[in-house]
Amino acid sequence: MAPTKPLLWLQLLRVAARNVASHKRRSALAALAVLLGVTAVTGMRGVLNGVQRSLRSEAIESQVGALQVHRAGYMAQVFGTPLDLDLPTDDAFLKRIEDVPNVVAVAPRIQFGGMVSTGDLTTFVMLQAIDPPREALVCPKRGERLTDGTLVSAQQADGLVLSAELARRIGARRGPGDQGRVAVLTNDKDGSLNAVDTRLTGLNGLPRSPGLEKRLGVIGLSHAQALLRMPGRGTEIAISVKDLSQIEQTRAAVATVLGKDYQVSTWRELAKMVADATDLQDKVLLLITVVLLVVALVGVVNTMLMSVLERTREIGVMLALGMRRSQIVALFIMESALITIGSALPGMVVARLLLVWVEAAGLSFQAPGGGLLVLHPELSATDAIAVLAAVLVGSLAASIFPARHAAALRPVQALSHL
Repeated sequence: MAPTKPLLWLQLLRVAARNVASHKRRSALAALAVLLGVTAVTGMRGVLNGVQRSLRSEAIESQVGALQVHRAGYMAQVFGTPLDLDLPTDDAFLKRIEDVPNVVAVAPRIQFGGMVSTGDLTTFVMLQAIDPPREALVCPKRGERLTDGTLVSAQQADGLVLSAELARRIGARRGPGDQGRVAVLTNDKDGSLNAVDTRLTGLNGLPRSPGLEKRLGVIGLSHAQALLRMPGRGTEIAISVKDLSQIEQTRAAVATVLGKDYQVSTWRELAKMVADATDLQDKVLLLITVVLLVVALVGVVNTMLMSVLERTREIGVMLALGMRRSQIVALFIMESALITIGSALPGMVVARLLLVWVEAAGLSFQAPGGGLLVLHPELSATDAIAVLAAVLVGSLAASIFPARHAAALRPVQALSHL
C-alpha cells in the first residue's frame, strides 16, 4: 500500500534530516556561513534602527516637532522669513489643532532676522521666538542643546539665548545687573525699525556646528510679538504627535481642519538632512545585506552541489525504486531549508544578545551639529521576520539548481557512477 501524501512528505523530511546529520562537517560550514550572515545583518539593522531613532528624536524633540503649520506659500519663502505670511496664535485657533486625533501638543513660534547689540558691538542673528510652556511639551529636548545657563522661560519673559560664538562676538556675558543685557533690533511687520532690551540667559553653541547654527538665537514669544508689533500672531506652529507612524494621516487631518489657506509639513520635509541621511543609511544597509546573504548562500549551494556529486548512486537507486523527480527536488530543498533554519534562528539569537550588550554598554555617537546621542539599538518583529524570510527564500532559490541537477540524472547513469 502506497503511503499517503502527508506520510510521504514526512518520510522525505526524515531522510533530509538524516542526510544533513550524516555530513556534519559540510553542513556545519554551510550553517556557520548562514549564522554569521544573519547575525551581521540583524545586528547592523538593530544598531542602525537605534541610530536613526536617535537622529529622528533629536530633530523632532529639540528643533522642528513632528509637524509644522504655516500659511500657504510661507515655505517657498522660508529663507526670507516673511512676517506678512503670519497666522493666529490665540487659544481658539490652537485648540482646533489640539483636538485632531494623535496630536499631543502645539507650540506657536515666530522666525525672524535681526541684530543683537551690547553697545559698540553689533552682529546679525536669526531668532526663533517660542512660547516656553507650550514649547516644552512639543520639543522637550530643546534645553539639552544648551551649553550654559537656562532656556527662555515664563519667569524670564525678557530672556535671550545665543550661540556661544555669537555672544563672544558682541561681548555678551551672563551675569547680574547690566552685564547680561543685550538689545535686539529689527524691522517690525510693517517695516519700521524697533528694538527691545533682553537678558542673556543661556548659550547654545554646539561644537562643530555649521555656520548657520552659530547665528541662531531664541527669544520669548511675547517679547518678540511686542518687538515685531504682532500681538497674537506667529509665523509657524509646531506640533507633537502620539504615534509617529501615523504622521501622514495626522497631517491630512490637520490640513482638513485648517483649510487651504494653511500648509502642513512633516519633520522629513523640515529636517531634510536627517531624512536624507536615514534614507541613505537604509540603501547602504540593503546593499551590505545582499552581499552578506549572497556570500552565506553560496555556502549552501556549494554544500548541495557536493552532496549531489557524492550521492549520485543513491539518487539513481531512489529513481530506480520509483521515486519521482519532483520528490528528489523536494528532498534537496528540504535539506537546504533545514540547514538554513537551523542556523538562521541561532544567528538571530546571537544578534539579539549583541544588541542587548550594546544597549547595556551605553555607547554614544556624534550627531550632525555636534551633540552626543546615546545609542539605543532596537529590532522590531518586522525586521526579524524580514531577515528570516529573505534568508529562507534565498536559500530555497539557491538550492533549486543543485536539486534540479540531481533530479535530471538518468537512473542507469547514476547507478553506474563511481
